[in-house]
Amino acid sequence: MEFVYEKDDHQSQVIYGETVASLLKNEPFGGRHVLLITNQRYYDLFSDKLIQLFNERQNLDWYICKNDVHCNNFSELEALLSFITTFPEKENYLLIGLGNEGVMHLSAFIDHTTILETELWLMPLSLQSLSESLAGTGLIELQHKTALSVTTLADRIIYDQTMIRKEGDRQLIDFLVFIQCGLVCSHDFLRDLYKNFNDQQRLNQQSFNGLMNPLLRYYQKDEELIRSFGRLFEQAFYRVDGGHLLSVYMKHLLGSLLQLLWSQQKMGFSFHIKNFLIWLIRLGYPIEFPDQIFVSDYVQELLNCAEEYGKAMVLQDIGVPGEAECFDAEELLQTVDEYKKMIENIKRGL
Repeated sequence: MEFVYEKDDHQSQVIYGETVASLLKNEPFGGRHVLLITNQRYYDLFSDKLIQLFNERQNLDWYICKNDVHCNNFSELEALLSFITTFPEKENYLLIGLGNEGVMHLSAFIDHTTILETELWLMPLSLQSLSESLAGTGLIELQHKTALSVTTLADRIIYDQTMIRKEGDRQLIDFLVFIQCGLVCSHDFLRDLYKNFNDQQRLNQQSFNGLMNPLLRYYQKDEELIRSFGRLFEQAFYRVDGGHLLSVYMKHLLGSLLQLLWSQQKMGFSFHIKNFLIWLIRLGYPIEFPDQIFVSDYVQELLNCAEEYGKAMVLQDIGVPGEAECFDAEELLQTVDEYKKMIENIKRGL
């Protein structure tokens, strides 16, 4: 299936529900030189398969990144630039980014800034990296903060679910992308997620195919609002003592949940947030606020983040984004204390 994705005067052909093998089989490459950027783990998993698909017709060279989702950093950029400069300018190149979120940004940044004649394909290997590929940016980070940014969109984005590895918490992590869409864009969509994926067994067994089209539509309309929801709350976990106890994705989830509760406390809209949290626990999400993080320290870091990055968007209702507003220290203390109390009551069965 195909979706023409448009953002900021750029256009990308998003292909899903089709395998990379079937797509490449009939692709007229026209003698282009293929430069493939990927993470080490995905090179180990897929290099033999891709070499078979490409090498009969194409020159193929690999650049292997670290597995870190923040591999779009200056040290990796410097190494990639050294790799890129070994290739002659007179050729045409197909640049393919295959892998995690960092690879999506690194590939997009290089495609936009290189003097080589390139076409960019992104092959995200998770919904989180698909989300980044739809952002229309190529970011280079320094200490988890954006240092360089370009506006760009891949010519093609290919999401092959047969290449997605569902081991560990992969399904939980990817499902967050849909939850975020529901919170920011559509209460009805969130209800459908609740009905169709109401326990861990269903989440692990059911396909996400039917959710892809609405996901792309929501991102085309409100990508920045979706991806930024919870971001300030998330960034504070990177700064506060004890934040290292949370994984990258748990920082992201807790950030979204705290912004949801903060919005509800400010706007007073009707939403059974306790039932929502119970559902998340039933799906397998660890949603506790770590006891090792002092609430006052966390709130101070939140205020520092707001001073650096600006205001946070308040939901008027589920699926109804409102205006960005300033933080108030007392409100934030109340939000975090209330969140911790709700989790404790759920654990006690109250």
